[in-house]
Amino acid sequence: MNNRTETPRARAAELVPGIADFRDGQPAGNPWVAGAPTPEAVAIVDYNPSWPARFAEIASMLESSLGDEIVSIAHVGSTAVPGLAAKDVIDIDLTVADPAAEERYVATLERLGFRLTVREPEFELHRMLRLEEPRVNVHVYAPGAAETARHALFRDWLRETPADLELYAEAKRAAAASGPGSAAEYTDRKSAVVREIYARAFAASGVPLRERALAPAVLPPLPERAGDEALSWRPARRDDAEAIYELTRVAGLVDHPKDLSSLESVELGMTGQHFSLATDSMLGFTSRGELVAYGEAHLGDTFDTEVQVSVDGVVHPDWRGRGIGAALLAWQEARARQLLAACGSDLPAMICLGAREANVDATALMSSAGFLPVRWWMELWRDLGGEAGDRVEQRELPPGVVLRPFEPGLSEATRIALNDAFRDHWGSQPSSRQEWEEELALDDFAPELSFVAVTEGEVGGGSEGGSAGGSEGTAQPEASPGHPRVLAAVLTEVDEREWELNGGPFAYISSVGVIREARGLGLSSVVLRAALEHYRRGGMLGAALDVDAANPSGALAMYTKLGFELSDRSVTYAKRA
Repeated sequence: MNNRTETPRARAAELVPGIADFRDGQPAGNPWVAGAPTPEAVAIVDYNPSWPARFAEIASMLESSLGDEIVSIAHVGSTAVPGLAAKDVIDIDLTVADPAAEERYVATLERLGFRLTVREPEFELHRMLRLEEPRVNVHVYAPGAAETARHALFRDWLRETPADLELYAEAKRAAAASGPGSAAEYTDRKSAVVREIYARAFAASGVPLRERALAPAVLPPLPERAGDEALSWRPARRDDAEAIYELTRVAGLVDHPKDLSSLESVELGMTGQHFSLATDSMLGFTSRGELVAYGEAHLGDTFDTEVQVSVDGVVHPDWRGRGIGAALLAWQEARARQLLAACGSDLPAMICLGAREANVDATALMSSAGFLPVRWWMELWRDLGGEAGDRVEQRELPPGVVLRPFEPGLSEATRIALNDAFRDHWGSQPSSRQEWEEELALDDFAPELSFVAVTEGEVGGGSEGGSAGGSEGTAQPEASPGHPRVLAAVLTEVDEREWELNGGPFAYISSVGVIREARGLGLSSVVLRAALEHYRRGGMLGAALDVDAANPSGALAMYTKLGFELSDRSVTYAKRA
């Protein structure tokens, strides 16, 4: 073959303008040249080592027949990725000078047995020709097309990223198992996973976030009616806090009946370094002035390894099932994309939201909007039995380490320690001083039931050695007399309003963390055991905490050993950018 048959590396390096723009929502005509194809079952088969040779044979035939009409030929799609299960179809990107000049290549390919099936002039002049035996799809584009660059980038990313290769293979099998359908329907079923993988590939390849975010110029409209009822919308104001709290309280009785919100937490959620109520929030009212929906897009205060926008929202239970939630979520996602595009960072980015796994209406809404479940969280419960319960066995601290109750003088050192402890945890970003101080100022924070392990000397023996440096908010200060260094901490919250809902007095463990340098010393078990025993002596009947099901520190095994049991699960859904 001549040099028109491209090498993967050379092709993937071409990050052409618009590579991240999938042109969602662009008006399009009927693409089918001779009518839509009959739905057919999709069969996903194991990788066939003969696929590259089959491509080479077809490419040689194309070059011999079309000669100088060809600018380039590339093997793309799943059959171009070693080890990837796929349909037994060779996909080829054929670049010609002008795809609209069909007289220069279509008749020639038809004599080879190909049939022109797709014509999409509005999508980079795309044409597709199909060969039945062996099954081949030839996609025709003009030079510099973003779609061919995307195809090459996706192919090469899968070749180099085993985790995403497996993720994509699972998505393909699931899409095929959904039943017969058109190629477009099969593609739609796996599109959320494809976009997730593309986002990672774009970020790693240096595509700026302002392009990856796919921010709309105009936000989508919100519904003016829900059935027979008129709706009106406006941004939230600070004096809406009580109405928002009442809405979240009523919805919470359905969505998370054992976990109550508070007016304090609502007011705190209306603040943030990068958050503006005027642009980033929306309230929906009935014609009678009743608040029935609230949504926001909240860009995080800090960008350490990732830029995150959370899209929290709620619809009154009596007003669900009328399309309000779907429309509000579309607005929130669009605003989140605008925030990402304007944030000034080129880090990987994520738009996220979550719900209890048992809240099937919420998870169905997220899935229907194209969000993927990306992380599961377990709520664990430990019976304590109050003062009559069994004493929690304590463990000795390593030499030079002492346990102290949390106190204001240790606040900043504790913030830095926990930022470091969670730095390698999924989705975690450092807490800024402002965020930290605001959280500690909430009424449910219980400093008298929170503890820290400190030292004034060197730390040694950790299984993951190395000092914690890096960005602001994680660098560990040197320990010295009078200035102890926090190695581990357990922070506790107590909300007496939730006691009746949970069977009696209990404490919620909001954070347990050990700096990475001190992992392997058993400190998390020590501080947690101390806290549990203080809870029991104080009359608490139980303790609760939430843990990432894939926690990298092995915390789940420790909690299980300490007698914690699963009581509930929640899930985070996300879209990458």
